[in-house]
Amino acid sequence: MEKNSLKKIAKLLPIIGVAIFVYIIYNIGFGKIADAFLSIPIQYFILALLIVFLRIFVYTYKWSFICNKMKINIGYLDLVKIYLIGIFYGNLTPGALGLHLRIFYMRKKSKASIGKCLANSIIDIETALITGIFIGLVGTIFLIDFYPGLLPIIILLFILHSSLLVIFMKKSGGSRFFKIFLRPLIPKKYREGIDQSIDLLYEDMPKIREISIPILFDFITWAILGTQVYIIAQAFSVDIPYLTFLMLHTLSVIVYGILPISVGGLGIREGTFVFLLLPFGVKAEVAFVISLCGYIVKMLIPAVSGMFFSFKER
Repeated sequence: MEKNSLKKIAKLLPIIGVAIFVYIIYNIGFGKIADAFLSIPIQYFILALLIVFLRIFVYTYKWSFICNKMKINIGYLDLVKIYLIGIFYGNLTPGALGLHLRIFYMRKKSKASIGKCLANSIIDIETALITGIFIGLVGTIFLIDFYPGLLPIIILLFILHSSLLVIFMKKSGGSRFFKIFLRPLIPKKYREGIDQSIDLLYEDMPKIREISIPILFDFITWAILGTQVYIIAQAFSVDIPYLTFLMLHTLSVIVYGILPISVGGLGIREGTFVFLLLPFGVKAEVAFVISLCGYIVKMLIPAVSGMFFSFKER
């Protein structure tokens, strides 16, 4: 009975994001949002979209570094395709959990075990998330007068995720963490293989000090993501310093990444961005449109490519 109740709750959670999205549109006014959207010159979209190629290059290079350390042999172009496939599935699931479905494509290309591919995906995504939380932490300290209540939350998230990653990467605690928290998420037909390959997985686990290089590339990736949205913001002549804007954008992404109550961050992302830009005098409809358009150029259009590669690779 309890399991059935949890399943029902899990199915209802994504609806919360949609409800928030609809409420924001209703509260701001569809007409205002439409006018703001239609006022953006097309060249801003094109420029913001072109930068996605730089982001794909940087992120995939970082991911290939982790793969090489873990002896997962996948070519660079194949990693690009799998990265886009991950974006596609991430946009279909709450909290972007679908990103990890890319492990099945990794296994197909590399012949590595499902367990090793999953560990690789977790390290890759967690380093990106921890880097983003750190940027958000710096932002909340820098802008503490605007958002005093956010600082303890961001500090807690940073400590939590950093500690979990360290525990996971060490065999003593990582194997237990894997079996308790991650194994139940994997389809039953693959679980036996994971149980058999955990020892092998930790033989190729990178050292904690070795993830400093991937984290450096994560900082660059976050900067590129924020720049894409900043370009859209310039269509409205938003008067927020570039570095401040990057930190605000990162905070908005972190929020929907840690709250699995919305498919693709719909509603959570826009609501958070409206809240964050309000102290800077940005109108609600403008902040909403900037966030939504940023999502289109950052994630939705690349996800279309990911969908194509997903069907092609099956």
